[in-house]
Amino acid sequence: MNAGEKNFHADRRAFIIMPDTGLTVAPVGFSGGHTELLVKLHYPRLRYAMDNFPRGYFMNDELCIYTGHDMTPGAVWEIKEKDMDVVKKAIPDFRRVFSVNDATPVYLGVRVGEIGQIWEKIRRTTIKMLEKGNIVM
Repeated sequence: MNAGEKNFHADRRAFIIMPDTGLTVAPVGFSGGHTELLVKLHYPRLRYAMDNFPRGYFMNDELCIYTGHDMTPGAVWEIKEKDMDVVKKAIPDFRRVFSVNDATPVYLGVRVGEIGQIWEKIRRTTIKMLEKGNIVM
């Protein structure tokens, strides 16, 4: 992990939404990625979780949520319709843990970029619109 990637990881609050147990949030200052968080939690099916569990981060008063694992630059990691129920169930936890409000920006995907750079966030909405289900998939 290069310095830029490590700094980004330490500045954000990473999370994973596990369908059976809900929102799992990395400790403040955790400088690892989602795979390292899953290892720390002793989760046995890393690749499955990375491909299928919604995950993301909270940073600068914005939520970014996605699924995917293809590291090819330009690839899109995004929330799919099948993920929406799990994401919506996590909204009360997002409100409690990150103190988000109805107007908090939420991005439902990212475009993979260079390692160490902040990747382009895509599919902007708000907590309120997400909660209501007014999302075009």
